[in-house]
Formats: sequence, C-alpha cells, structure tokens
Amino acid sequence: MRSLSFALLVSAVLVANPGAYAAPGPTRHVNLDMPGALERVRQDNPAHFAAITQILREAPVQRPQALAGWVRTAFDAKMASAMLIKTSYPPQARLEFTLDDTGYRAMVTLRNTEPSISPATRQR
Repeated sequence: MRSLSFALLVSAVLVANPGAYAAPGPTRHVNLDMPGALERVRQDNPAHFAAITQILREAPVQRPQALAGWVRTAFDAKMASAMLIKTSYPPQARLEFTLDDTGYRAMVTLRNTEPSISPATRQR
C-alpha cells in the first residue's frame, strides 16, 4: 500500500510539473543562414559540419512531408522540424534540427514538390 501511495505521489508531481521529466533542449542555437556560421561549425565541430553539409545537400530532394523524419533517422538528430514552408517558387522550408546539444536552423529550397490544386470549400 505504501509503494502505491508513493507511485501516485510521483505521478502527481510529474503531471503537475512536466518540465521535471522533459528532455533538455539544445544549449546552443546556430542559424546556418547567417554569414560565416557554417565555417564556424567546420572549425568548432567537424562531425556536425559533415552531417550539416550532407543535410543541406540532400534536403532539397527529399519530399517535404518526409524531410523532418529523414533528418531524425539518417543523422540521429534529437529533434527535427520542417513545419514552415514558404509558398515561394520554388518552395522553401525552414529546417530546424538538433545534433547533440546544438540546435541548427536553415532555409532550404525544395525541389521534390509537385503543385496541386485544391478547390476552396465553404465553412459551415
């Protein structure tokens, strides 16, 4: 009975404070679109530089729907997102991913997209 009470107390604390068990976020953030950012990564962390250059080279040919998942699985990124897609021509996506404890962000031009027409619908 005592262990059940303890388990309920721990569960209540974790539910009340979700940050207590959340994975820590990146400690550094690098905007790869800034001049000189990629060169600094090359000097500071050659392993990240190799992964980033491969991501930036191959990301444009990935399907937009699969881009974030591809970065997570192919490069063991802790987090990856490509939610913001600009409706430019050609379309661009804001790619964000975390390698080790560093978050990276870059705008990539998407080449593997097919335009589609969706008719407007009425809201009821």
